[in-house]
Amino acid sequence: MRARDRPGLLWRIGRAFGDCGLDVRAARVETLGAEAVDVFYVVDRAGRSLTDEAQRALVRDQVLAALR
Repeated sequence: MRARDRPGLLWRIGRAFGDCGLDVRAARVETLGAEAVDVFYVVDRAGRSLTDEAQRALVRDQVLAALR
C-alpha cells in the first residue's frame, strides 16, 4: 500500500483491519519522502489467511475508505 504520510495513518489502517475482524501478524513500514509505503500481513481471528476474494475486496475497500 502506498499513501501520503500523515499523522494517524497507521492507526487508521490498523483500525480498518480490526473492524474487518483481522489481526496484523507482521508489517513493514517505510517512508519514502512524503509517502508511506507499507505492507501488512493479516490473518482472521482464527489465524487463517484471507483466501476468499469477496472478503479481500471488503478489506481493501475498508482500508481505502480509511485513507480518505
